[in-house]
Amino acid sequence: MRTTAHILASSAAAGAAYALTGSAGMSVSCLLSGVLLDADHLPDFWLLSGERFTLKGFFSWCNELRWKRIYLFLHSYELFLLLALAAWAFPGRALEGALLGMGLHLLMDQAGNRGLDRRFYFLIFRYRAGFSREALAAGEGGRNAH
Repeated sequence: MRTTAHILASSAAAGAAYALTGSAGMSVSCLLSGVLLDADHLPDFWLLSGERFTLKGFFSWCNELRWKRIYLFLHSYELFLLLALAAWAFPGRALEGALLGMGLHLLMDQAGNRGLDRRFYFLIFRYRAGFSREALAAGEGGRNAH
């Protein structure tokens, strides 16, 4: 899923959260978690690509499935579950907003990144697959894989 789609959707969700609750903390944490979840692409690029960083190279490495291995530790339903448990154990609008933003991000990626196995967003599945493209891609040449 493209970064601009996450920015637009997270902004809309953050606005709705503020309109419904009046909580700036919920709104800001929803926006930040919905967009910044993609920060885990950067260490993967730096550690695994073997390329000099350029914005164009970075986005094409992600979007064109040029990676041979990928970790994306923040993109996981297991982490989402841990965040849900934290929001339950420590009630507060900021954690609820973070949960909303992360959930929206994962659902958008799950629906939009068709070049990946449907189980890709489970960290356990990626681990068992050795984090390798061959095991994680739904087919060679998939697009929008992040």
